[in-house]
Amino acid sequence: MRRFILAAALLGALTTAGQAAAANYKVFAGEQARPPAGTPKGATLDLFLPGNLTVKTGDSITFSSATFHTVAIGGQAPSLIAPDPEHGKYAGINDAAGKPFYFNGLAKFIYNPLALAPFGPHAVTPGAKASSGVLSPNGPKAAPATFTFSFPKAGTYHFYCTIHPGMKATVTVKSATPPKSPAQVTAQALQETSAAWSKAKQAAAAAKPPAKTVYMGVGDSSTILGYFPSTLKVPVNTTVTFVNKSPQEPHTATFGPKKWIQQFSQKTDLFPAGPGKPNQAAPVIPYGSEPKGQYSYDGKTHGNGFFSTPVTSASKAVPAPQSWKVTFTKPGTFNYICWIHGPDMHGTIVVTP
Repeated sequence: MRRFILAAALLGALTTAGQAAAANYKVFAGEQARPPAGTPKGATLDLFLPGNLTVKTGDSITFSSATFHTVAIGGQAPSLIAPDPEHGKYAGINDAAGKPFYFNGLAKFIYNPLALAPFGPHAVTPGAKASSGVLSPNGPKAAPATFTFSFPKAGTYHFYCTIHPGMKATVTVKSATPPKSPAQVTAQALQETSAAWSKAKQAAAAAKPPAKTVYMGVGDSSTILGYFPSTLKVPVNTTVTFVNKSPQEPHTATFGPKKWIQQFSQKTDLFPAGPGKPNQAAPVIPYGSEPKGQYSYDGKTHGNGFFSTPVTSASKAVPAPQSWKVTFTKPGTFNYICWIHGPDMHGTIVVTP
């Protein structure tokens, strides 16, 4: 009996020691707090910090997001929006003057569940396909959202964000002791975050659009959600080119009354809150508010000056044009925002006689 008790105690001690040996590492999915003073307004980080990590078999990694990211593995990054599998069409959508928009009758797009919803195992093994789903805090003052993957088998694992396809991380799992402890990896992530904020400053300083041009965002993994210049003054009948210069972020130029745009968004942009909930991507994202072509703007379209380009992209992973041209045919001061990123990303076109 005494031998049995001693053997059981020894087995328990060994098991506990084995459990203690498993470490948990932290990886940042984008920034975890506000940027330091002096960082350009609208700056954000679309990268994993660190982007390369070595852990030991049995260890785990907790990914943390303070903005809007996913952590996925396996296959290719799915498109954020996709054609409605039920072949629906946009219908019954009118402008402020009560007239139907041109996109009524065109194929409807939805937010792709494969890009947004969680699926697959939490324990990652070779060949696994899994996703954390959207990781975003519950409110502006809430703690970052987290998701933990464990690694029971050795291998090299490639992760990506389905929302920002160029955002990637590589995790190498070995049986040997990793070169860095969890505390050292966290210190590395903080150092890389500081360096990334510096790159955002550099991107803003280097943003020098040619005449009659607005850059819609600048920077790659250290990106700025803003327009450059924020105010552009041009004479009447000038054609302005809006160019996306941030490969990780899609953008639009959306004009009109802010309050009306917000209400229109609530009616047409139905981000799914869960299985079976309404799901519809706003028609202006794929189609814009007007038929595609050489757009013109006089501040009076649709009864209240509403006008939106379709989405633009500087990434090959997103099949959308990189730029649109808009001719301003009447004098005035016209404010605009990005449909994707909201009123915080705003600009002004001043058209002189």
